[in-house]
Amino acid sequence: MMDPMANLDAGAAAPSADDDEKDVIDFSTLRLNVQRIDKTKSVMGIASGCVAGILGLTGWEGLVCFAILQSIVLLSLWAFKMNFRLYACTRQSWFSYISANLQQNALSFTLFWTLFYGLVYLY
Repeated sequence: MMDPMANLDAGAAAPSADDDEKDVIDFSTLRLNVQRIDKTKSVMGIASGCVAGILGLTGWEGLVCFAILQSIVLLSLWAFKMNFRLYACTRQSWFSYISANLQQNALSFTLFWTLFYGLVYLY
């Protein structure tokens, strides 16, 4: 994430091909990006729990539904919002991008999965 307004090469000679570029990181923007990703993943965990409950999925079928929908959301964020530049937008590795808040999202999924399954099929 290079900031062209930072004027990092002011006063220096013309940059050569072997000079490394300096990254300028705006930590408030970085924090905002990660918060938006976490919020999107949380909402999608809740929505996928509603879908699995309404469809009447039980057991491993529900878990597979969660995994598929979570993967679709993560890949969509990476492709459409980040333009395939994960590290430039979040400073995260692939493992931390996939596993961040996974337990919280799975618990929200389970809560809404059982709630909507109970509302549709038990009552």
